[in-house]
Parts: sequence; structure tokens; C-alpha cells
Amino acid sequence: MVEAKSKKSLYFTAFILPCLVLYIIFFITPFVRGVGISLTNWDGLTPKTPIIMEKGEFESKILFSNKLSRKDRNFLQEIYSYDPADNSYKRLSVGGMTRYKLERIVGKTGYQPEFYKFVGLDNYKRIFSGKVEKNFYPSTSFIQKFTRSSQLPSLIAQDEFEREVLRGAEKNASSLSMLKDAYSLDAANRRYKLNKAFDEFDVLTPLWEMEEVVGSKTVSESELDAFIRSQKDVCLAYDEPERERLNAAFIRDNALSEQSATAVYEASDDLVRIAHVKDALSESWIVKSRNMGVVGFTLFFAVFSVIGINVLAFALALALDTGIRGQKILRTVFFLPNVLSMIIVALIWSMLFVQLLPSITGVEKWISDAHKTPWLLVLVAVWQGCGYYMIVYLAGLQNISSDVIEAAKIDGATGWQRFRYITLPLMIPSLTISLFLTIANALKSFDLVYAMIGQTGYTTGTVPFVMDIYFDAFSRKLAGMATAKAMVLLIVIVAVTGIQLYTMKRKEIEA
Repeated sequence: MVEAKSKKSLYFTAFILPCLVLYIIFFITPFVRGVGISLTNWDGLTPKTPIIMEKGEFESKILFSNKLSRKDRNFLQEIYSYDPADNSYKRLSVGGMTRYKLERIVGKTGYQPEFYKFVGLDNYKRIFSGKVEKNFYPSTSFIQKFTRSSQLPSLIAQDEFEREVLRGAEKNASSLSMLKDAYSLDAANRRYKLNKAFDEFDVLTPLWEMEEVVGSKTVSESELDAFIRSQKDVCLAYDEPERERLNAAFIRDNALSEQSATAVYEASDDLVRIAHVKDALSESWIVKSRNMGVVGFTLFFAVFSVIGINVLAFALALALDTGIRGQKILRTVFFLPNVLSMIIVALIWSMLFVQLLPSITGVEKWISDAHKTPWLLVLVAVWQGCGYYMIVYLAGLQNISSDVIEAAKIDGATGWQRFRYITLPLMIPSLTISLFLTIANALKSFDLVYAMIGQTGYTTGTVPFVMDIYFDAFSRKLAGMATAKAMVLLIVIVAVTGIQLYTMKRKEIEA
């Protein structure tokens, strides 16, 4: 029976047309708008049309432009009013179609605000040529963990001292010898401790205990403090004539006793020796740091979270499908983390990493360690996400006909053979949807990393693509660049998930 055309039109009008209209309003329009913004240098605040503008500039650049018709000028004069007090034109608050009309008319004149100019493909060129912030792509840098202007650290972890400091000083025998003299191993606590002879506090204590400071008080504390600071600077510069002059002048001007003068010279010599150790430590304690960057971390997080979530979810589904006791309770327990907000999950795990684990393990750095943080974020994502996909896989397993499994058992197929040739092929539809969702969600990850790491993620190399877009738009005021990055991410997600769906759908047909 052929349906009447009027009935088909009714179906289209009632069901398809409203969806199409909503699709155009909430997807196509923002998408086109986003493409336009990505081709500008917009800062996210500056409007396309000026809110207030000096009279002469407004009239010459916009109002009396030879590209406008009389009708356009009349419209502008309805929107803008002249304020003699400020000698400027001020714009009324506009919205909807009026705003778009105003933007179209002002656009005819060629006027562009300083921070809303058309730059063409410049943002995209900068992204693909690497001319964006240095933390965007994977990079290698060298970090100097000690500067000679600082005080020598009193304690250094044993593995850190041996792996970084001593290994860095191996090429210089003199530096290696000085560092070994300055630090001694505290094996019980697995750390190297600064010897007292190289501790500035112990070296300078005799100066603060001089008779002229604590007894007769002919030397004030402020005077001594100023002398010590000058002495440190001179010793770091290895300026021997100036050091001798400072010592002699301080002793002479304050009429120091012979004992106090000796203390001054000894402290000065000790500061020179400490300066040599500072040089040795600053030159040796340089570590090579590999930063995954925004792109590297996004790929890392996507690959390992997708694998971890799907493998664990599949394993849990297989275990629950065996008919073990308490199956419903276990299913609820495993699914429960997915019910929690990602922000709550992030706060719970942050507390564990910051407070609980350091007290249990004795390892202080967890979430702030660049080597551990990426893996910890993957761990939390897997813990939170696997319960949902376990349900998907469990539903797929329960849809497999028991007759097929029983027939395979009768034919003598082993457990692995049944899984490899029956269960896995029949589970491909569940694998398809689970991989699609986990890949898309991993590439769009934001809330977990933002709540656990925040902007400090740039130092640990754990900023995902979406979070970098967020900081571009709202912290760096680069809305045009942020939108260009968002467009690139959209294309990547569509391409990756499209290839994945195409490949898996072919497997479904073959299966």
C-alpha cells in the first residue's frame, strides 16, 4: 500500500522538520560561527561593533563612509547617539537580528576592532607550524634544579643526589670531590645531609655571637646583617680585593677585638668555600626533562584510558556473566563510581594522593610528580569509567545465545576457543560502541584533569587539548586561537572515530 503524499508531508512536518530546525540552530549555526571566529584574532571580549567611539573617528571611519547607503546611515544614527560631554558616539544595547544587521552594516565600511580582526588561516598556520605556546607540542628541556644565589639545600633525597647530582658532576673531578665533601649519606633516612662546615647558618653563627654584637652592642644587628649580605655577594663573585677591603673596613670601623676579627676572616673564608660548592652544585644539578605537551598528553591519556577502561570493563563483564553469587550487588558496586560527578571523583582521589598515600608509603610527591601524574590520571579515569562500559559488555554477553555456546562445548571447543571464535566475534557491536564513546570522551577530557591538576598541569605536562583551549580563551584572551584549536580537535575526533566505526562495522559484517 502506497502512502499518500499528504501523509508523508505530515510526518516530515511533525517529526523531521522540527529536528532539522533545532539541528541548524544548535549545531550548524554555532559551527559556522566558530569557523568565522577561528579566522580572527578575537580576544573574547571586544565586540565587532564599537560600544563607544570618539566623534571624529566614528564619523570618518563608519558613519560617513562612502560604502554606506542613506538607509544604512539612518540605521546607525538610530543605534548610536552623540554625547557632547565626551565628544563621542555611544551605542545602544542591541541583540538578535538587530545586532547581526548592525555588524553587517559596520562590516561594509571595512572597520575592524584591534582585537577582532580577520587574520585568515594565520591561527591554523601557527598551530601546525609549532608557533604556539612552547607547551603545546612534546619538547625536551634542561632544568637547573639549584641556582648559585640560593642557600645550599640541607637535605637531598639519596636517589636524587646519586642519580642527578653525582652523575652530573662525573665529568669534573674537582666538583665531584667538593660535593662529596659537602654532603654525607644518612643511610637510615635514605638522604644526603649537608655537613655543618658548609651550612651558612653554622658558619655565620660566630659573627652573631661576637662580643661587640651581644655584649657591648657597639655593632647593631642591622649593621652586621648588611655586612653579611655584602660579604655573600663578594664571595659569590670571587672578588678578593673587595672582600679584603670589606673585612678590613668592618673591623676598623667597629674597633673589633682580635678574637672578633678572626671570626670575621674565618667566616669570610668559609663563605668562599661554600661559593665553590654552590658553583659545583648549580653546574651539576641539571636534569633533562621531557614534557609531553598538550598534544602528547592528550594522545597518551586517550590511548591508555581507552585500553584500560575497555579491558577492565570486558574482564568484569566476563566475570559477572559466569553466574557467580552476588552478581547484582557486584554489578552495582562496580557501576557506582560512574554515578558520581567527575568533580567529586577528582576531589576524592586528590585527597588520597595528597594526604593518604604519602603517609602510608613515605613518598611525598604523587600528583605533583611529572613522572607519576599522567599514570595517576589514567588510573582515576579507568576507575570511574569502567563500570558504565561493563554494563554495555554484560548486555552484549547476555545476548549471545546459550545454544551456540552449548553446541561448541559438545564439539569439544576449549574455553579459549569458545571465547576466540564465538564470544569475541559476537561482541563486536558492543566493542564498537564502547570504543567509539571512550575514544571521543578521552579526546575531550577536561573536568577530571582540571579538578585534580588545574593550571599547574603545564609544569607536569598533563594538560589535555580541551583544557588548553579553555586557558587560551579565558586566561590568555586568545579566543580566536582557542576556536581554531577547537576546530582542529573536532576534525581529529571525527576522523579517528570515523575510521574506528568504519573498521569495526566491517568486522561486524565479517563476523
